[in-house]
Amino acid sequence: MHKNLKQIYLATPIIPQLWRAIKSKMQRDPLLILLYQKIFERGKLNLSWMPPEELSPAAESVIFPVHYPLHGREDAPLADMLFLLNVAKGRRAKRILEVGTYRARTTYAFFLNCLGAQITSYDIHKHESEYRELLTQQSRVSLRLGSFQEAEKELTQEEPYDLIFIDGSHRVDDVVKDSLLAFKIVTDGGLIIWHDYRCSGYSTDLLRVPEGLARLPPSYSICGVEGTTCAVFENKRA
Repeated sequence: MHKNLKQIYLATPIIPQLWRAIKSKMQRDPLLILLYQKIFERGKLNLSWMPPEELSPAAESVIFPVHYPLHGREDAPLADMLFLLNVAKGRRAKRILEVGTYRARTTYAFFLNCLGAQITSYDIHKHESEYRELLTQQSRVSLRLGSFQEAEKELTQEEPYDLIFIDGSHRVDDVVKDSLLAFKIVTDGGLIIWHDYRCSGYSTDLLRVPEGLARLPPSYSICGVEGTTCAVFENKRA
């Protein structure tokens, strides 16, 4: 937003109040949602799509950890969690890397479902939660407080990871930088999975996963996963 327009926006309380009311209405009205998508989000999700069963055999069962609040503001939704855990367990992932720990619900779910796997998770903030407390003393889980991008030297000297889940900053530049580092440290035959590959509105730069993935070199064959808000890259160099 232009600097002068932003100052007017912030100095006039009725404007943000009216905008929030309009956005709330748009999120509930099917006709407005369709119109919004036609105008602002057309062509945003331009990856090809693949069914999840092409990525992994069925795990038969997965464990969902549950502590209150049941749905944290930035927790992955259940459909995405089901896909993610099925892939991790079905492929018998042994080294898992997560970018964006948040409450550590997904981290804890990996721990419960992937027995024996070494799990590393990065976040620049420490969000206290029961999940994090349960993981603190687990020898096969490393909760690293710091920037994933700034840890490149350390990560490239470690063993590569066979499953990398990227759910950190969704700004375009961060999506690109996180992805390029992930490409360097994924195993042959391993997977990189991005969360929030979805339409997210034109008025914020905080949710730009589709735009970030669109900037990556086309030589990386990335697909959307049907029935989820995830995108995936399978490293087929093996």
